[in-house]
Amino acid sequence: MFIHETYYYWLHRWMHTPTIYRKIHKVHHQSMITSPRMAFSFHPAEGLLEGLILPLIILTIAMHPYAIVVQLTIMTVTSVINHLDIEIYPKGTYKHWFGKHWIGASHHSLHHQKYSCNYGLYFTLWDKWMKTESPLFRQRFEEKTKASGE
Repeated sequence: MFIHETYYYWLHRWMHTPTIYRKIHKVHHQSMITSPRMAFSFHPAEGLLEGLILPLIILTIAMHPYAIVVQLTIMTVTSVINHLDIEIYPKGTYKHWFGKHWIGASHHSLHHQKYSCNYGLYFTLWDKWMKTESPLFRQRFEEKTKASGE
């Protein structure tokens, strides 16, 4: 997952350069409000570029077939969760040791609204290291997890 995250982060940042964005990645950003459908809505070239890493990983690292299935399942489920535009993780999750590093809908929806932040796929690691994590993330998470009637 770390290899995939690293590849995705840098590929995603590259796809936000103006020329590449207009030609390829803009398809994925057609709506500023995310939805599960958007998790699989992208230009064919983007799909090819994003998908290249998995065969490369499989060809270079010995992986059990079940590990591949688990990786593909995690990738698919997290992509849908990240595009829900509703936060499924409980209030305060971002304060927990795991939640500090795991991306959810609040984190990724800011990417779709601001374009220049929150490029990660699974983890906030690269966004934190490269200072591309939105400073609005914690506030957005709190707003989206606020219990009704508060």
